[in-house]
Amino acid sequence: MVIFIGGYQSVKVVRQKMRLLLMVGVIFLGMTVTVYSEETEPTMMDLIQQAGYEVSENDRPASVILIDANTGKYLWGENPDVPRNPASIMKLMTLYMVYEAMAEGKLSLDTTVVATQRYQAISQIYALSNAPIVSGVEYPVRELIPMVLVPSSNVATLMLAELVEPSPVAFLQMMNTKAQELGMTQTRIQNATGAQISAFQELYVPAEMDSSALNPWEDNVTTARDLSILIYHLLQKYSEILAYTATAQYTVMAGTPYEETFDTYNYSLPELRYAYAGVDGLKTGSSQTGGFNISMTAQRDDLRLITVVLGVGDWANQEGEYLRQPFANAALEYGFSQFEYQVVLKAGEHEINGQKVALVNDLYDTVRKDSDLSLQVSKDVVRLNHALPTVSEVIPQRTQGITVVSSPEKRVKKVTQKMAPSSLSGESRLAIFSGVGVFMIIAVVIVVHNIKTTQKRRRARQNRGKRERKNQR
Repeated sequence: MVIFIGGYQSVKVVRQKMRLLLMVGVIFLGMTVTVYSEETEPTMMDLIQQAGYEVSENDRPASVILIDANTGKYLWGENPDVPRNPASIMKLMTLYMVYEAMAEGKLSLDTTVVATQRYQAISQIYALSNAPIVSGVEYPVRELIPMVLVPSSNVATLMLAELVEPSPVAFLQMMNTKAQELGMTQTRIQNATGAQISAFQELYVPAEMDSSALNPWEDNVTTARDLSILIYHLLQKYSEILAYTATAQYTVMAGTPYEETFDTYNYSLPELRYAYAGVDGLKTGSSQTGGFNISMTAQRDDLRLITVVLGVGDWANQEGEYLRQPFANAALEYGFSQFEYQVVLKAGEHEINGQKVALVNDLYDTVRKDSDLSLQVSKDVVRLNHALPTVSEVIPQRTQGITVVSSPEKRVKKVTQKMAPSSLSGESRLAIFSGVGVFMIIAVVIVVHNIKTTQKRRRARQNRGKRERKNQR
């Protein structure tokens, strides 16, 4: 079929104009789609500006990540896989091993550790963050855990680690094995505390044990992604840990001669300098080689988020202790403004792509607000078509078991395939519709131009014909 534009034209001319029209349309369509496909995620400094903080570009973190604590969905990040020294945030892995030992019945919150002269000596090393420990005193696990979390006590960390496994070498092996099991593929742990073994003045290992397998001058190495994976699993299994980190102060050994009250280093907690609604944990860390770091979690309604911020500021400027807070807050603000944890399919009977299925329980997932919530049925489960990726392959996508009530007939299947939701996102579909709109506008302009040109030529021919006939008379 040949389409004639603006009166009679040769097929060759029409084809040339159609090719030109098609090329122009494709160019504009490509430009329109590119606006969306090349649209990048906001940068850390974009989020800082949107959140209303004033922070220097020079203090920008080396690595940041934001994930969902309910589902492990990766929500945003900037250099999340850059290797970093996390400093005391690695103490969370030691606590994970402690909670796992309690879950296995090997110890409890009431299990006590009798402080030795070695422990007391470690607590007095000025270069290490610590809590006072007195030789001969029995310290319950429930008191040692907050000492690790709040003042970041190195000696309390060792006391707990050696309670789980007396051999520091064996305990490090356990930690590294657990890291791999959890999906922390870029993590290598050299010590249980986050401080180099050399900083313990030869007290890290009990005198009677061989320490030749340890690396006293090596830092722990991990990434923001790996730490977020650790915290995801920690909160999934042992969320009670937040009871120690939700307040600005925490008192240990209350009612005894050894009572101590510690102030938090997480200044995003309520009533503090960078208070941010919903924050209730978790752990900070800082060192000369690692800079200023923070892992933070917050919950609003049903959405709980985890952010990890590594390498803020310059170690020479101790204001970095405060500067890490606005970066963590800004990441959380982005998460709460852009995402939600919701029911994507209620329990009961539903028809999905022509197939009738029944769910016993609601299907929950974390999604970007106003995103495509179309579903797919695969074997005996239902899930989102366009689910956000999880932060690790070890963490599965959210699904819900179903019972197939009835399967569609062949005719229904064909219709379903034609009417199946597009794999394009809402933004991509909008981009295509916009491109088509631009294409059609250009087409109309060209058609109108051709019509006017043809009419002018027709009138010119008619006028010439009249003059010629007149001259012939």
